[in-house]
Parts: sequence; C-alpha cells; structure tokens
Amino acid sequence: MKGRTAAVAALAAGESPSAAAKAAGVSTRTVARWQAEPAFAAEVRDVRARILDDTAGRLAAAAADAVATLAQLVTDPEQPGHVRVKAGDVLLRALLPIREHVDLEQRLAAIEADEEGQHQ
Repeated sequence: MKGRTAAVAALAAGESPSAAAKAAGVSTRTVARWQAEPAFAAEVRDVRARILDDTAGRLAAAAADAVATLAQLVTDPEQPGHVRVKAGDVLLRALLPIREHVDLEQRLAAIEADEEGQHQ
C-alpha cells in the first residue's frame, strides 16, 4: 500500500507524519500538504473511527470472558480467600462506571427521541 491510502492508514493508527510519509513513499511536506486538505483529514478521522470501533468490539468480547473468569474465581471454594476477595472487588469496582454509562446512554436516547418527536 503506497500513496495517500498508506498515509491515511498510518496517521489513523497514530503514527507520526514522518512515519506516514515513509509508509506512503512521499516526503513529509507532501503529508503535511495532504493533512491541510479537509477531505484527507476527514478520511483519517473515518479510518481512526473504524479502528476504534473494531477495537471496542474486541474489548467487549474479551470483557465477557474476563467477567466470567472473575465470577468463577469469586465462587470457587478452592481459591484462597484473598483471590476471591480481589476478584469480587474488581467486579464491583467495574460495575458502577458501566451502570452509569448505560444509564447515560439510555437517557441520551430518550432525549434524542423526544427532540425528534418535537421536530416532526
């Protein structure tokens, strides 16, 4: 992959402009010029958003396994007490921020639905 596509991919992945230039086979000046173009900047944002969305999906899948593992540790009588307590602590500490996030998402969805209903 060379050219603008390679530069977009590199910049979206967090690489420096000089690394993006090397990946694209162009000068850093060319990358700087591309970065000044609104369409190029939008493409970098779109690719970065797709990368983050994919990463979030993989984290969510791994989170389900992590919760199952922690829950198993909490209830396993063969585990030492400190392991069971630590696993329970991790679960409980994760619960509140997740609950708050879900609550905010639901409230925002309700507000958006009300707004949409008022504009129809």
